[in-house]
Amino acid sequence: MQSLYKKSLFWDVDINKLSIEKDWFFIIERILEFGDIDDFLRMKKAFPEEKIKTVFQKSRILSPRTRSYCNTLGYAS
Repeated sequence: MQSLYKKSLFWDVDINKLSIEKDWFFIIERILEFGDIDDFLRMKKAFPEEKIKTVFQKSRILSPRTRSYCNTLGYAS
């Protein structure tokens, strides 16, 4: 699998210090809000659907546009 971390998504943090286990909320949130379709597909392979749903439901930064898209994909419930 290609790297989950794209410098353009995580420009403000040291990507070498990110951990899928510890920083999953932050990583998913960034990918949902700023990622492209390739990032989204990699995210779906790397994280269980329940974690993606949790981020969708609890994130305070997701835009209405992103929320609408995620809702269409079924992450609202």
